[in-house]
Amino acid sequence: MRTTQLNSGPSVRYGTLKIPLAAQRDVDAAFAYLARDSVERSLIERVERSRVPHRLVIDHRGDDSYRPSTHTIRWDPRSALMTTEGGRQSPALGLGHELDHAAEDARAYDGLQNVPDDAFDSLEERRVILGSERHAAHTLHESVRHDHDGRLYRVPDPTLR
Repeated sequence: MRTTQLNSGPSVRYGTLKIPLAAQRDVDAAFAYLARDSVERSLIERVERSRVPHRLVIDHRGDDSYRPSTHTIRWDPRSALMTTEGGRQSPALGLGHELDHAAEDARAYDGLQNVPDDAFDSLEERRVILGSERHAAHTLHESVRHDHDGRLYRVPDPTLR
């Protein structure tokens, strides 16, 4: 871990992943929680060791997303998800979901993201939700999703739901 100063404020590096210093505690908590799952642990390592530098931006409006053009992961550490079936997912699991998008090969991501899917919006969302997210949800005793919808709600900690 190395501390650096970015235009947006001080940051720390976890390998090639830049994290805002102010968010380090939340990211550390989420990573420790996610690392209990072997697939999520592997995704964290892949992003940290990627040849392509990524950055994490904290969002306070529930806009968890990945922007491949800038290699930016947006994450709201207080935004949990209620699934369409009434289940609950932590903000940490949302971060794991976005890490999977970031770890995917850019060409594969683009190819799958551009193919529509009725329940999941795109084949890329289907891949992540039915793959790494579902695996982690089972390991971490969180709810699984059957689509790409749900309702956001606030929690005081990234590992709560």
